[in-house]
Amino acid sequence: MDENLLVVKLPQYTKSILNALNAAGYEAYVVGGAVRDLLLGREPGDYDITTNARPEQVLALCQAKSWHTVDQLGQNFGCVMIVLDGIATEVTTFRGERYDESDAHRPAATWYCDSLREDLSRRDFTVNAMALDIHGQVFDYHGGKADLARHLIRPVGKAAIRYQEDALRMLRACRFVAQLGFDYVQDGAPGPACGMAGTPYYLKSVPRFPIERCRGLSLERVRTELEKLLLGEFAGKGLMLMLATGLLQQSCRIRQDGVYIEVPLLPEAQHLLGLAQNPRFHIYDTWEHTLLAIDSSPRELAIRWALVLHDLGKGLSNVRIIKPDGQPSDPGHEAQSAKMAEQILRRLRYGEEFVRLVVWLVAQHMRFAPMLLTGEKTLRRWLRHEAANGPFRTQAQLVAGYKLLTEVFLADMGATHARENQQLMAEGRALGEQVVAMAQESMPIASQDLAVKGRELLELVPQNEIKNTFAYLINRVQSGNLPNEHDALLAALNKKLARKKGGHYERT
Repeated sequence: MDENLLVVKLPQYTKSILNALNAAGYEAYVVGGAVRDLLLGREPGDYDITTNARPEQVLALCQAKSWHTVDQLGQNFGCVMIVLDGIATEVTTFRGERYDESDAHRPAATWYCDSLREDLSRRDFTVNAMALDIHGQVFDYHGGKADLARHLIRPVGKAAIRYQEDALRMLRACRFVAQLGFDYVQDGAPGPACGMAGTPYYLKSVPRFPIERCRGLSLERVRTELEKLLLGEFAGKGLMLMLATGLLQQSCRIRQDGVYIEVPLLPEAQHLLGLAQNPRFHIYDTWEHTLLAIDSSPRELAIRWALVLHDLGKGLSNVRIIKPDGQPSDPGHEAQSAKMAEQILRRLRYGEEFVRLVVWLVAQHMRFAPMLLTGEKTLRRWLRHEAANGPFRTQAQLVAGYKLLTEVFLADMGATHARENQQLMAEGRALGEQVVAMAQESMPIASQDLAVKGRELLELVPQNEIKNTFAYLINRVQSGNLPNEHDALLAALNKKLARKKGGHYERT
């Protein structure tokens, strides 16, 4: 992008802060990810500013302009948060940092420095180590623009030093690969290749990370990076880098009752790499099938996690069999995968509702395929079973769950030879839409899902019969022989009461 256009794209509140600092005699630059995204033609999520003004000078300037500020000095060294036009912007003084072995993420010492060059040299990757001034000039001391043009993620300086300083940078490297689709490179001798040659996930050489440093990272920070990775447009590439470098097999930690507890990330995925599948159906091994399924799905966390975990049971000794034709098969792998998914998500401290939903998606991901050959009655039986036994408390939750499951099914199918069969994929989509429509129209779960209210039923039946009456109406609607409509429900109930005692209950 023409650098003169970069400033035009800056929001007015950012320009106001830059101009105010410059007018007061200070240097000021937009820095980091915002510069990278502007150069890529992407919309930045936020705009951080770096300056040679000290925090007290920034605060004094803001006070003179009546700008609201939040002094972040105690939480983030040298940072003042300016709230302008309702948007919070971090303004941080040029600084240097020193790390030691006592913490895997936070610097042991931080100090102010006087030059932009020194400030940029402490940053993680070249594409994040650029600055932009109010006149549109980009300051790039580490080759960030060239790496952007070549679609590369490269550490600033020596990778070993960068990762020894802050272990979280290893996960950030994988996350940026997932978000941007770039290749990762670093100094040093190249490692061995990884993956199936010719696939989008093949790595010609695997970089060497000091992965043992991960053990000092908090679960909260690791999970945040992992979620950002999973929601990336190229999540499969990021996950391949995590697995190939050994990061997925590592642990982080959580502090509980004053003691650090080790929390493995996802070592259960390692056996999927190179695990053969029946070539009649599959184009990739199990791991790269998983990656392709993820990349073929909507970027929603429950869907992405379900696809990460959906085939973990494949290849295990209690699941895998070899068929008479010599090809592998994994009958029942979805049940084994669901058990493993629950253990993993609880280990990673996800909430109960999220765990139950993702485990259900994993357990049910094979159910759609045979439904392509069955009729509406089979679909309805399936829906009724899940309405009664699934993790759903309301009809709205059931409908939302089946919408997610449709996407999981289509992504899974789309990561096989079926992706080349447009008619089959269209039939799969139509089946999903049919099930969702059936759930919306005729699958109430709770009394609140019915088109009649309890106070109306109290006019017809005594209080102690309300629960059974709701259950009767729900069952009739779920069976498909009664529409969930106000008048139809009351008519059906009146008819039942008339049959039962020759008329309505007499209230006493």
